[in-house]
Amino acid sequence: MAGTMTRVAAALRRLLLPTIALCFAVVSLGAQALPTPVGKVNDFASVLTTAQRDALDAQLADLERATSAEVAVVTVSSLDGRTIEGYATELFNTWGIGKKGRDNGVLILVSVGDRTMRIEVGYGLEGVLPDGLAGAVIRETFRPRFREDDYPGGILQGTTRIVEIVRKNETLTAAQRAALDKAAADAGKSWGMAVFLGIFVAIGAFMAGTAAGARVIVQLFFGLVFGGIALFMTTQVAPREAVWLLAVVAIGVLWLGLVLGRRPNWQTRIRGAKGGRSTGWISGSGGSSGSSSGGSRSGSGGFGGGRYTETHDFPPADD
Repeated sequence: MAGTMTRVAAALRRLLLPTIALCFAVVSLGAQALPTPVGKVNDFASVLTTAQRDALDAQLADLERATSAEVAVVTVSSLDGRTIEGYATELFNTWGIGKKGRDNGVLILVSVGDRTMRIEVGYGLEGVLPDGLAGAVIRETFRPRFREDDYPGGILQGTTRIVEIVRKNETLTAAQRAALDKAAADAGKSWGMAVFLGIFVAIGAFMAGTAAGARVIVQLFFGLVFGGIALFMTTQVAPREAVWLLAVVAIGVLWLGLVLGRRPNWQTRIRGAKGGRSTGWISGSGGSSGSSSGGSRSGSGGFGGGRYTETHDFPPADD
């Protein structure tokens, strides 16, 4: 029995040891894939001239002397399949950017081949340079130059703005952070799309309003669904102000349709040419009326007609 257990243990060692060694090798290879820092400016993608690197390095060194904050600029040719968020976090932690105990480091990472970038900020500077402000700097300073393939200009201007923010060391108020978060949420959204989708919102609202006035259930349902879907799509692609404006427009058009739908001529159009007047809600799609053989009207009814008429990249400027 003891011999059997010994053989089993030996077999497990032969199986597990290579597996463990392979795991360590994979982890070691991942760590080795990160570049080694050469200073405050690490231009591994070779987009800066020597003079530009020296100017940036002097600017960042002066900032560190004045505030103790450490800002590192890194350019790489490719992320090698990694996400920009994961690469930046690993690089930030592995290099130890920022003073120990203060965590006052900032990493500006630009991947030229992937046409994307990220600003990683240590906890000690989150109040001064929160995500919303970092995103604004990318959108307003870095990205416009990068879209024109002017990486040196974008890096120099963007880094200068980051340096100015860190040097001022002004903690943003809750209102300022909320405004930045709102701007980030609206970034890339278009008023043009709001106008386009607004047409469908208005059609749906008018359809629902006239159906409500004429008391036609089917058209009311389709109008609400049609306009509601268009309004929801607007929340995804248009600024918040545009959504509220379209909601107000929808209410106005709905009211107009309600007024028109109560008129006899509109009720005739909606319910059908042969539809009769009714005080109840109509759920069908056709109209009929009849009289008794003696010529007296025995009743009238109709069916109203219903009609059912969805972390920052910088593509090239000509995209």
